[in-house]
Amino acid sequence: MTHTIAFVGDIHGHAQALDDVLSKLGADVRTVVFLGDYVNRGPDSKGVLERLLALQSGPREIVLLSGNHDRQLERVLVDDAALNDFLRMGGAATIRSYVGPPYRNVLSQLRGAVPTSHRQLLASMVDTWETEEVVATHNAEEAPRGDNRFVVAGHDLQTGLLPVIRDHTALIDTGCGTMSGGRLTALLWPSLEWVQSDQV
Repeated sequence: MTHTIAFVGDIHGHAQALDDVLSKLGADVRTVVFLGDYVNRGPDSKGVLERLLALQSGPREIVLLSGNHDRQLERVLVDDAALNDFLRMGGAATIRSYVGPPYRNVLSQLRGAVPTSHRQLLASMVDTWETEEVVATHNAEEAPRGDNRFVVAGHDLQTGLLPVIRDHTALIDTGCGTMSGGRLTALLWPSLEWVQSDQV
């Protein structure tokens, strides 16, 4: 049986969409490569990271790429100056997923609420994943240049809410947590078929 790789686009705090997409992956999917941006904007960033942790002890190979939103969460946990940028990126939703009212010093509250396991998960994320045929990265602009491998990336919002698949690239950020009606997309390799969550 051919082993299928699933590439999963930007989740942005939507644990329900993540569950939905995972339920649609067939038994032939042996490797799942997540393209980053797990947090911010959506209602349950904490729940998304919990699910990703749980998946690592499951039967599939799980690869976690780091997105710009994930890197900003890492920064805000150690650098006070990062808070404004984090909030501009939809970080208030992430804070609310970890911290309940009353809100006093939310930065201190967030740092106290994010467990070590989540910090370690963020720190373990990588920038790219590649084989002889395909390269996965959060941002297509950061993909290696000068070779003919197929590139799969998130980050660039596809406003039509469908993945854009060209000869050498697939862009699969389809608005989960970002646009009204947005969905989470998983692209299957090598078939280039795809599945999506229900509307979030």
